[in-house]
Amino acid sequence: MDKKQMMAEIMAAKTEVMAAEKELDNLLRKIEVAARAEKTTISEAVRIAFGKLRAARQHLEKIGTE
Repeated sequence: MDKKQMMAEIMAAKTEVMAAEKELDNLLRKIEVAARAEKTTISEAVRIAFGKLRAARQHLEKIGTE
């Protein structure tokens, strides 16, 4: 992998991490004010957001080993 390609992949991974962090932040704010029934729906969204964050971290780790 050349340097330009590696930098592009790093930027893509950073964008993924930033998006996941923003999504989690928004969800945590909703949880603070949500009623009990709404928290179940929000919990699923949090699970999805954590999955995105995990995928982004794995992407960064993959880049680091190449």
